[in-house]
Amino acid sequence: MTSALIAILTLTVFGIPISLSNDRNSRGPLLIGTSFLYGSGAMFLVLLTLSVVHIRWTLLSVTAAALAIFCAAVLIARRQPATEHRQPVKPHLPDLLTVITLTGYALYATLVPLWEWDFWAIWGLKAKAFLEIGGIDWRFLESHWNAFIHPDYPLLVPLNFDFVALAGGWDDRWLGLLFVVWGIALLLIARGLAARETTPFFASLLTLALAATSVSRYIGLGEGALIAFGGAGMLFLRAAMHDDDAADWRNGALMLGFAANCKNEGMALLVAVTIAVIAVSWSRATARLLKLWPAYALAAPWLLLRATHVLSTDIAGGSAAARVMARLPFILQILRYLAARLYEPWFWVAILAGILIAPAAARRREAFVLLTTAIQLVFYVAAYLTTPHDLRWHIGTSWSRLTAQIAVPITFAVFLMLANSLRRGEDAPHAEARPDQ
Repeated sequence: MTSALIAILTLTVFGIPISLSNDRNSRGPLLIGTSFLYGSGAMFLVLLTLSVVHIRWTLLSVTAAALAIFCAAVLIARRQPATEHRQPVKPHLPDLLTVITLTGYALYATLVPLWEWDFWAIWGLKAKAFLEIGGIDWRFLESHWNAFIHPDYPLLVPLNFDFVALAGGWDDRWLGLLFVVWGIALLLIARGLAARETTPFFASLLTLALAATSVSRYIGLGEGALIAFGGAGMLFLRAAMHDDDAADWRNGALMLGFAANCKNEGMALLVAVTIAVIAVSWSRATARLLKLWPAYALAAPWLLLRATHVLSTDIAGGSAAARVMARLPFILQILRYLAARLYEPWFWVAILAGILIAPAAARRREAFVLLTTAIQLVFYVAAYLTTPHDLRWHIGTSWSRLTAQIAVPITFAVFLMLANSLRRGEDAPHAEARPDQ
């Protein structure tokens, strides 16, 4: 446990100057949450780069590369002006309940060694194979005998496992702490962003409402990191779409780029966000898409490496078009089956009800989040139409995980739509007029 805690603290400290170089005004929960996520993402880039240039992973080589990034980020952060004084985030009673909830999750995540089959066969197996040779084992990924490990999946999560192991040896049980801290980081970011728009009570209540959806019950899989990076990216971009703040654009784009390196669904999220930005801000789409260049830049290396090493993707394998054409006549039955197998159906009923009863102006204000979520759902259905696997099996083993990935941004948006409508915006910190998109 000690080595895992030291590794998590190291990632957080590593990420502080990176966070401040993006936003010198970042304080409190926002600073802590973004620092850990940036440390986690940057460490993935360090290990990936060392592998690409054929430098073996050791504590010395990894530390030297990380220190170089740390020092460069410190220099950049010192040159950034702190132009805005933000009010500190005030704690409230629901925050205590959030802490209790996360404590229970931490016990669940670390009670025994990680138990998920996909951890043994995919995420953990890759990390152990890489750790053994001190770098990414491309022959292991390329081998047709290892197709079951999903060699096309991005490597942020396995490489974070490896960093923890480099710090103190491999321990399946305490790797679960990473999933706890990924969730905590997302909640801290949500708490800080919500405090800009509503009262301390509603911000803390929203954070409590998100506590169950910001963490993944699939410990050891890629969902925990994807929910954190994807959720944080969406929340920052939502704020950027409202206020056009440069720091929010940078944070959102970088978080989204790291999400694309967690799972293939993160790549799909980047595409969905791109489409949504174009759709909701047509007249300014080009300028806004240019602000997302860090996301595309972070997604590009793995796409290039995947193509270079010819890493197979099972969804697109074989005659994908033929599978789609064969299943399209049964699309209504497939949608009914998805509805029947929906995880936590009352949660999604509540979300839909909240969208319907919210004022039209509030829905227009949240068009970016609503549209991105809808596009992601379309992508998921398209993946099921394309899958070479048995359709019922594929839905049964993945549908709950897929819908959990998109729960945080839509919950955040719907909660604030209703909360601010209830308060009629009279005492909102930013109730003054500003562009909706």
